[in-house]
Amino acid sequence: MQELINRLVEKAGISADQANKSLETIKDFVKEKFPMLGGAVDNMFASTPETPAPAPKAAESVMDKISDVIPGQTGEKVEEFAKNAAHKAEEVFDNVKDKLSGMFSSDKK
Repeated sequence: MQELINRLVEKAGISADQANKSLETIKDFVKEKFPMLGGAVDNMFASTPETPAPAPKAAESVMDKISDVIPGQTGEKVEEFAKNAAHKAEEVFDNVKDKLSGMFSSDKK
């Protein structure tokens, strides 16, 4: 997040405190409008880079085992639904990330 604060200070000519407050406001707004992305937004705006958790692999392995826990066609349908939901959530996150990145790019038209 510090890199983004530095860029705002440089490009927008505002203080670091103002840049930080702006980012906090944007972060809170996105979390309010898209509560299911709260954790992703927190990670994206984290002050220090964190080592990515092995959540995708763990989530995939759990999703692959849903049909083992719920027998038959129902389990297969639940597993397919969960995988599709995870894929859609990933697409939404990527879309929000791209839009937020675009807000702070130097290519203004």
